[in-house]
Amino acid sequence: GLQVPSPCFLFGTMSVKRKADEIVGTSCIDLAHLDKEGAQAMMTVFNKVASPNHNAERVISMFKAQEGLNIGFPVDCYIHGLQTATLALRDGCDEETVVCALLHDLGECWSPVNHGEIAASLLRPYISPKNYWILKHHEVFQAYIYQNGFELKDIEKVRDQFKDSPHFDACVQFCERYDSKAFDPEYDTLPLEHFIPMIKRIFNRKPYVESGCIEDGRENAAKFSLGEAYPSPEPN
Repeated sequence: GLQVPSPCFLFGTMSVKRKADEIVGTSCIDLAHLDKEGAQAMMTVFNKVASPNHNAERVISMFKAQEGLNIGFPVDCYIHGLQTATLALRDGCDEETVVCALLHDLGECWSPVNHGEIAASLLRPYISPKNYWILKHHEVFQAYIYQNGFELKDIEKVRDQFKDSPHFDACVQFCERYDSKAFDPEYDTLPLEHFIPMIKRIFNRKPYVESGCIEDGRENAAKFSLGEAYPSPEPN
């Protein structure tokens, strides 16, 4: 866009010029001095750039970036996610679980050994405690399935230490029925376009409320209390 000679706002040593068509937020440079007027100005910008639909689009772009990213299986990470979601959908899973299946390996090549925590944390305000737990622990449960290919010591004990969780069986089912079977290049996998409306609906949930996870850890209740300072769901 056209650059105009507007004032520069300094952040460290970097100056940032605003575009002519950009919504102007607050000029506050120290949060300790943010007043109500400044907060309202800031939220006008924040609500625009971090709306639920924009956030969903960013996640979709992150997922698309997995196309061609292959860790050594007959399908790449992109197809694996689509196929996991397709299997879950065709098995009668609800929309939330299908979206979790789609995005479960989003962090596979960012932080491999604990990649489940990446998708789990990204989706936590919008998904049930059960699905959060499944995402967070699924790599451990997958290891139990593929243990014959590696010399993993006591993997059954490692997995079974979580048997006291009410979500243990659901995680076993997720891995056995969907995740572990989603590497087939001949399977009739649904395209990403089929799942995009589902992703947008999940991200348009009111954080921590529709997911029923406010009481699932003190941090959830604490972050729910901050709702006024963060973007709200889009109006229908």
